Amino acid sequence: MSLSYEIRESASSVAKKYDHSELTKLHILYGIRRKFPEQLSKLSVEEIEKRISALPRVPSNVMVVSEEVEDLLSKIQYPQEALELAKTLATQLLEINLEELSTRTVEASAESAQEKLSLSDSLEQLNKLIGLNEVKTQVSKLINVHQANNIRSAQGLPKIPVGLHCVFTGSPGTGKTTVARYLASMYNSIGLLPSNKVHEVDRSALVAGYVGQTALKVQDAVEKAKGGVLFIDEAYSLSADSGAGFGDEAISTLVKAMEDHRENLAIIVAGYKEPMKQFIESNQGLKSRFQNYIHFNDYSSQELLSIFEELCHSHKMEIDQLAKVDLLKHIEAAKPQGDQGNARYIRNLFEKMYLNMSHRAAEDGNIDLHEILKFNSRDIPSVEVRKQTIGFAPNKE
Repeated sequence: MSLSYEIRESASSVAKKYDHSELTKLHILYGIRRKFPEQLSKLSVEEIEKRISALPRVPSNVMVVSEEVEDLLSKIQYPQEALELAKTLATQLLEINLEELSTRTVEASAESAQEKLSLSDSLEQLNKLIGLNEVKTQVSKLINVHQANNIRSAQGLPKIPVGLHCVFTGSPGTGKTTVARYLASMYNSIGLLPSNKVHEVDRSALVAGYVGQTALKVQDAVEKAKGGVLFIDEAYSLSADSGAGFGDEAISTLVKAMEDHRENLAIIVAGYKEPMKQFIESNQGLKSRFQNYIHFNDYSSQELLSIFEELCHSHKMEIDQLAKVDLLKHIEAAKPQGDQGNARYIRNLFEKMYLNMSHRAAEDGNIDLHEILKFNSRDIPSVEVRKQTIGFAPNKE
C-alpha cells in the first residue's frame, strides 16, 4: 500500500467522523501527523482535530477531492515528501513553524528496515521488475566487472579502474530510484560499500539561498549517505544557474566528496537524458568521475497495464477482463509522460479508480465487501486533457 494511499485513508477517516463531504488540506495534515507521530510530535493532534471539527458539516456518501488536494497527495511517495508537506501545511493552516523538523529518525528507521539481501537475491528482485530489460542488462554487466575486480584483488592483482558512481537518465516514474536501492544492496553484498543505505535528495536539499551555506548542506547530505549511496534526483537542476554560484558551489563540493570518500560512497545522479548530459559536461570533475551511464526507457502501454495488475495483486484486488481492455485504451489515449508519467501515473490511476469504486459501491447507501474487491470499466476515469504550460520543460528522447 503506497504512503499517499495510507495518508488519504487516515484523512478520509477523520473527515467522515465529522460528516465532511470534501477532503481538505487540514484533513491531509491530520493524516500525515497520524502516520509520523514521532517526527511530528510538535504538532498537536488535538489542535488539528479541533480545527477540523469547526469545518462545516455536510453529510454525504461521496467524498469530494479537489484538484489541488489530489495534486498534493500525488506528490507523496516517500517519508521526506510527506514531512515537507506537513511543514508547509502547518505554516499555512496553523501558523506553526516546523523548519527545524529533523528527518533523521525517518531516515534511520527506513535504513534499519531495509533488508540486507545477498547478491543473487538482489538480482532476482531486480529481474522481477516489469520491463527495464536494458537496465537489467547494464546493471548485471556493471556488477560482473566489480566482481571480476574482487577476484583480481584477492590474487594480489591490481583492480581495473571502474567507479561506483552512476548516471541514470530517463523520465520520472521509470524506476530509477528503485533500481538505485537494488544497486546499493548489490554494492554492499559484494563488499564495495559497508552499508546498503540510500539517502535521497534533490536540489532543495543541497542548494542554499546564499553562497557559503550550500557547501554545508552538501556536506551534510554526504555525511548522511556515507557508507552507502547518495541519490540525487533531477541533478541537472544544479547546473541550471551556472554562474550564479549556488549550483556551482554544490557541484564543486560534490566532486570533492567523490574524491575524499571514493572507498565508502557511491553517488547516483538522475534526470532527463539531455539535461543530464549538459549537467555532466558542465564540470570537468563530473565528466571524469561518472563512468557508468544507464538509460531508463519509458514503459510501453502493455507494461503500464502489467504494473497496474501488480498493484491489484499486492492490494488483494482484481480487475475484470473487459476493464483490462478499457484500461489499456485509457493508457494508450493518456500517453502518460512528464512528472506524473509512467509508473507514477499508474499509481495515481489505481487510487482514483479505488475512489470511484468506493463511490459506486456507496450509491445504495451501503458498502458491501464484494463491491470493493474487483474493478470494472465504470471505475476508469476519463482521460484528462493536458493543459498548455509555458516555461522550461526538459528535453526528452
